[in-house]
Amino acid sequence: MPSLRKALPRDITRVLLRLAENLFPSAEFSLEGIEGDLVKNFERMVKEFPQCFRWGFFLGIRLFEWLPFLFGFGFSRFSFLPPQRQMAYVDNWAFSRFIPKREFFKTLRAFVMLIVFSDKRVWEYIGYDPEPHIEQRIQMRTEWLQRQT
Repeated sequence: MPSLRKALPRDITRVLLRLAENLFPSAEFSLEGIEGDLVKNFERMVKEFPQCFRWGFFLGIRLFEWLPFLFGFGFSRFSFLPPQRQMAYVDNWAFSRFIPKREFFKTLRAFVMLIVFSDKRVWEYIGYDPEPHIEQRIQMRTEWLQRQT
């Protein structure tokens, strides 16, 4: 049976990857080689959104992409700005006095961070090993269920 999954629009993908590069400087951790997995995780998570929320989220991302010229960053989209201008633009959204703009950016930033930190290669880089914790939680849950019966 063929998959009915639609591919993520290219402009959305481009903004996601540029924002991830901005939030995770290559001097600290290089995202090279995991871009495809980041996009796949983004698609997987966005697929779970209600249709109306997905539409609004994509609209917000497209506004983020196309509005640099309104905020004095030149006649270019976010993903095509030089890295220093991208950082200034991200700061402009993060510290905006206009509450909807700032809150949308917080949501977008949190979503990008969630996607990046969901990758096992990032876990290895930061030294995170969830397996012992998961096993401990399973054991605790099993013991709790045994006490309940």
